[in-house]
Amino acid sequence: MRRGVKAVEAFGDARWEGPACVLPADHLLAVGFKTVRPHPRYPRLRLELRATISWKEDVELALDRLLGAVQKEPVLRPL
Repeated sequence: MRRGVKAVEAFGDARWEGPACVLPADHLLAVGFKTVRPHPRYPRLRLELRATISWKEDVELALDRLLGAVQKEPVLRPL
């Protein structure tokens, strides 16, 4: 985003059957991409980076709070 990139676009394979050069459209949709241009086989998908970064910050804050709440007491080591 520092370089002015606001989104990532990709073509997905709606009929993905195995390893290929194009990712399965279902996977891209599951990780946050939205359909920009529908197509029966190769839809064009887009992921807005601003939404991704705010989500990442929310997750990091939640993990910090969770891990801070369950920190173990330091283990005493024998001398």
